[in-house]
Amino acid sequence: MNIKKIISFIICFTLLGFFVPSKADVIGLSLDEAIDMALTYNLDLQAKRKELGMAKEDIKIANKLKNPKIVGNILLGKVLVGNASQAGLDIPVETFKRGPRKKVAKAKYAIAQNKIRAYEHDLKIEVMRAYFQVLYLKSIVAIMNERKDLFEEMANVAKSKSKKFDNYEIELLQADIRYKHMLIGLNQAKANLLSAQFHLNKVINMEKTANMYDAIETSLFAEDLSIYSISLLPYEIIEKIAMKYSYALRIAEYDIKRAEAERTVAKSQRIPDFNIAGGFAWQYYYRGEGSNYPGGFVGTNIDVPILYFYGPDIRKANLVIEKSKMDKASFENKLKIALKQDYNNFKYAKENVEYYREIMKESQNILEMSKKRFGQGKITFLDLLFIANNHQERLQDYLRAMDLYYSAYLNLMQNTGHDVLLQEEIF
Repeated sequence: MNIKKIISFIICFTLLGFFVPSKADVIGLSLDEAIDMALTYNLDLQAKRKELGMAKEDIKIANKLKNPKIVGNILLGKVLVGNASQAGLDIPVETFKRGPRKKVAKAKYAIAQNKIRAYEHDLKIEVMRAYFQVLYLKSIVAIMNERKDLFEEMANVAKSKSKKFDNYEIELLQADIRYKHMLIGLNQAKANLLSAQFHLNKVINMEKTANMYDAIETSLFAEDLSIYSISLLPYEIIEKIAMKYSYALRIAEYDIKRAEAERTVAKSQRIPDFNIAGGFAWQYYYRGEGSNYPGGFVGTNIDVPILYFYGPDIRKANLVIEKSKMDKASFENKLKIALKQDYNNFKYAKENVEYYREIMKESQNILEMSKKRFGQGKITFLDLLFIANNHQERLQDYLRAMDLYYSAYLNLMQNTGHDVLLQEEIF
């Protein structure tokens, strides 16, 4: 390689360094901040909102007037004598059709509005689920770090024993295997945490950002987490909230209105449309002289639905209405059953979390008392390690209970169509 190629390579490598993005900044977000960011910047949501503008334009399109036509016939040759040439406009007139079409478009606009609100609601739940998963895995990593220290201590205890002990080599190898197995689990937990953090950023889906967004809380073991304050309302209230706020029900209601408006459109096809024409006309007296007799013309034609009276269109529209009403009734029935299922899952999951919180505190007390007894020489170090290991298992049990509890809440929130954490007037 000659010196010019070496210099060129160094220059290119140096310039490339200016364009390589720097390490992403990790920014901690609260749950409310993550939700607000997603609702403001999420690219899929922004694209979805374009559909509302499209539906608004469809209302104007449905109310459009048909353009007039320029019509005419210019005579040539001998037929000029005694016949008139004509030029004018032909204006089509729709009778009682624009109004029904506009009602259909307005119903579709309302459906688009509620679909966007439903998408926003689903996005909020997705952010909450992704945010909780980050906290859950942060807690797992914290426990795994403690377990790593615990198993490291156990390995040191095995090494500290006399080599004359009959099972010295076996216990040393077993302790080393347990420690390495713990390191494998810790690495997997760290990988899962990174994956959850990336998933949170994917859910937020913000355009052209080099930042890495993360949950600001450190774990689920904090006492002031807002999810502890979720109050369980009576089922009757939950059902009323769902009947009022469920976007799927609103969409079903407007779908019935759309179907009824489309039936009106089908019936309006039976009303004849007509065209009005008019313009100038002129007639040559005889060829060559150039004299003419000016005048005008008027005309009309009517589109009479005789051969096809739109009966199948109307019957089909009636069937669509019946189907839409049945679909709504079916959804209401399934929704009430799903609400009862979600309500009971949440109810018992909430109770279990309270039990596990008590168990976790009791286990912590046992660990603290065991540490004092170890300091007093009343228990061995292996006994203390065994108790500490049991305590960490109770912490993992608590996290699993929290996962079930929060998942049950989000499922209830999904079907209710409302966040019962919000402090607002519901009825």
